[in-house]
Amino acid sequence: MKNFRRAILFANGDFPEEHSLIIEKDDFLVAVDGGLRHLIHLGLMPQLLIGDLDSVSPQELGSCMDWGVEVLRFPPEKDLTDLELAILEVLRRGFNEIVLTCAIGGRLDHTLGNLALLALPDLRDCHTYISHGNTAIYLINDHIDLPSYPGNLISLLPWGEVVQGVTTAGLHYALNDATLYPWKTLGLSNVATSHQVTASLKSGHLFLFHAVSYTHLTLPTIYHV
Repeated sequence: MKNFRRAILFANGDFPEEHSLIIEKDDFLVAVDGGLRHLIHLGLMPQLLIGDLDSVSPQELGSCMDWGVEVLRFPPEKDLTDLELAILEVLRRGFNEIVLTCAIGGRLDHTLGNLALLALPDLRDCHTYISHGNTAIYLINDHIDLPSYPGNLISLLPWGEVVQGVTTAGLHYALNDATLYPWKTLGLSNVATSHQVTASLKSGHLFLFHAVSYTHLTLPTIYHV
């Protein structure tokens, strides 16, 4: 079996008109149910199609079968979304670098649910992020070292709780042991001033939104407690 470097999961959200995600030959491509349409749009076929397939047409499914795509089909009535099933499946296969794309847009509840999946305990030791357009989204609960470029937009957004002890470096508006509240916008629209941005926190979970020009930047180092 071919050695794959990372898994890229194509969900059934919006496909951004501009996107900076670069697909490499050694990427394991996963179509998450209706996310198959995005791969077809790119002229690609996945290695794996997974979900209840309620958003996949018979013609699309037939094309996958003709190409020898592995298909994992689940019943429509289940406790996990198709994207969560896909994440658990690539983890089972040993991937520790996972990119979720086309996970934003469409139904708002699905978007929020997809963002929440970054908090899966199973992902604690993985490099996982959401790629949407030119933005990479990370969830941190301890510390992140993020390669960046001066001028890149950085936003910090608490997830579900008050986040305490937030300290940053490499940002125009520095934070020093700050408290960020989910109902306030203090962490939005900051700007990178160097090629390395760091953010740490003492408690809570914090989304970091990084608007980038290229996704082949060096992966950030994320520390978890």
